[in-house]
Amino acid sequence: MKKLVLVLAIVFAGLTSANAQVWIGGGVGAQAEKGAFAIELAPEVGYVINNQWQLALGADYTFMNVSGFGSYNELYLEPYVRYVGGTIGKKFSLFVDLCGDFGVVNGNGYAVMLRPGIAWQATDKFTAAFRFGFAGYDHDFKGSGNNGFVMNCDLAAPQIRLYYNF
Repeated sequence: MKKLVLVLAIVFAGLTSANAQVWIGGGVGAQAEKGAFAIELAPEVGYVINNQWQLALGADYTFMNVSGFGSYNELYLEPYVRYVGGTIGKKFSLFVDLCGDFGVVNGNGYAVMLRPGIAWQATDKFTAAFRFGFAGYDHDFKGSGNNGFVMNCDLAAPQIRLYYNF
């Protein structure tokens, strides 16, 4: 796993030194219920290859505290390739991400997923992306207990990410 992280770091260092379109961003989430609390940090860095293709590396850190069970930390790496399939006007674009999610700290699963979404380019520098559901292969990712094909089309709870474009 250390070799994978090193290779990805070298690739991103090479891409950013080529005066290319690079973006950073991610998302933050929190959840509180009776007897449980969780916070999630999900930073990302990406590289725009052309109008249709992007490469990115995200991390997903979760801290959870459940009364009676204690607290724990999880860290997952999420490299992905984004294909932008079309635009709606000048500000919106439709995309699909091919993601590989791998457990690094206290996470022992992995998943390969397609995640569709829509991006809104608010200004030249700021973009918001909304992912809706997923479909793919899950091998006990985030302790789900799944081993096989999974699909989730929950439009009520999208993943929201904000990005700054350099």
